Amino acid sequence: MSLEPKAHDVLLALVRKAGRLVTKRELLELVWPESFVEEGILAVHISGLRKALSDDARRYIQTVPRSGYRFTGTVTQRDVDPGGSADRCCIAVLPAQPLTTEILGNGRELGLAIADSVIDRLGRFKQLVVRPTRAVHTYLNIRRDPAEVGRALHVDVVIDCHFVNVVDGIRVAAHLVRSWDGVRLWSGEFGEPATALAAIPDAIAQSVATHLGLSSRVNSTTRLGHGTEKRFGVLARRPEVYELFGRGRTHLLSASMYEVPKAVAAFRSAVDLDPTYAAAHAGLALACCAQAEFRIASCAEAYGSAKSSALRALAMDESCADAQVALGAVLFLSEWNWVGAERSLERALDLNPNHTEAYLLYGRLLEALGQLQRGLEMKQKALERDPFSPLVHLQISMSYWNQRRYDDSIEWANRALALDPHHLLAREHLAGAYWKKGDFDRQMAEMIKHAESYGVPSDAFADLEAAYSTGGRQGVVQYVLQQASRQEQSPPHIQLAIYNGEAGNMDAAFHHLERAIESRDPCLAALAVAPQWDSLRADPRFNRCLARMGLSNGPG
Repeated sequence: MSLEPKAHDVLLALVRKAGRLVTKRELLELVWPESFVEEGILAVHISGLRKALSDDARRYIQTVPRSGYRFTGTVTQRDVDPGGSADRCCIAVLPAQPLTTEILGNGRELGLAIADSVIDRLGRFKQLVVRPTRAVHTYLNIRRDPAEVGRALHVDVVIDCHFVNVVDGIRVAAHLVRSWDGVRLWSGEFGEPATALAAIPDAIAQSVATHLGLSSRVNSTTRLGHGTEKRFGVLARRPEVYELFGRGRTHLLSASMYEVPKAVAAFRSAVDLDPTYAAAHAGLALACCAQAEFRIASCAEAYGSAKSSALRALAMDESCADAQVALGAVLFLSEWNWVGAERSLERALDLNPNHTEAYLLYGRLLEALGQLQRGLEMKQKALERDPFSPLVHLQISMSYWNQRRYDDSIEWANRALALDPHHLLAREHLAGAYWKKGDFDRQMAEMIKHAESYGVPSDAFADLEAAYSTGGRQGVVQYVLQQASRQEQSPPHIQLAIYNGEAGNMDAAFHHLERAIESRDPCLAALAVAPQWDSLRADPRFNRCLARMGLSNGPG
């Protein structure tokens, strides 16, 4: 029986207390310790369990109205071999560490590329919860005790690798370490010529899966080693290509607008050296999508490059989940091809049911289509796999924003900032939540902090603060519009549409909204549900704008 990781945990908690009422609060504390999730997620997992158990008559799981649940099936206990197979476990793969500095300088970016590939391979097992590369890349340049890292990441086991160059290529020593006591459960050594490094992550992942008893239960839609290497044999690939790939991933995972161009450059260099490397084309596609969302390149140009790179990657390796995610992002945020985007993201999760970015993007897509609760539930699946990611916390904050639950939105934005005090998007979103809540003092404070994070000097806010002091929020709106009219380069149409709508200048607001639609601004994807558009929503022109995008007004 195949279960989602948290559905498994819910069932386990109920079975352990068979015959007893387990309250909703108790279940949440058992399954999501140190995390804040809504009670509604329990109903989602209980429904999934009943389907898996064919429990329409509720012979196994009984609902106690307004209280919780009770497992009423017969439970028998048997002893198991602790060294035997496991149905599921939570696992992290640390960046491989060079034993010497002779491999391509310090070799650490090559170590991240190795870890990223192992994570991709293991992520295809539905029985595993695999921390994404985003969760482990910060350990790239840190000497660390793997068990200690495992405990910090709340995982059961950690894969710790070291590599060294030898006469005939590269050798990697891999260890599976139990987090709670540091015991090595498995070790292996893998060697390949320097031009055949792609075989090593496959071998590590397969060996670990075999140790965990999963070798015959890989996701049915794909197999380890599937794709370019399997169809055309192990391709000769220069080690520098992997180093460039690792460098691109490092820059991209920083989630900084200043690092994204470096990621694009690194991935481009990788595909220039080896045009057959599907993962590098997929990485380039994701980096180009980031360029568009950060507005550091023309959206049309960036998304066009992303789509081309994603399609190249899929032509070489149809099992590349990253490429499906990038393609889904283009179809969703640029082309507004809602059906195509959903198909790509479903395929990505079919290939890799641990793909955090796919869950987040799919959640955003569902919300854009008015399915707000389903979108939140999808993002909560990302949280299960990456519970310490500021990006995931911010996305959940944005789910509550779309639901007009501003206090919850503020709480989750603050959680994102607690994880990363310099997260600019979280700060910007926090200011927006205070705005919609009507707390304009706090909104102003967060707006100023946000601008200062971009290097704007504090004395530059004197006129803005004066406008707020004399005119309140409307004073700020009029000040922003006046400043925009005086600038040689106008702010984005989307910003002018929102401010004019708030000021009551409806003709100007719709003029700018229509220009934003013509340019296919990615921030318009949530036009049907996002609160910043509420001032325009009652105007008949708003529905016509939505119709141009293939959307309808408000939650479905």
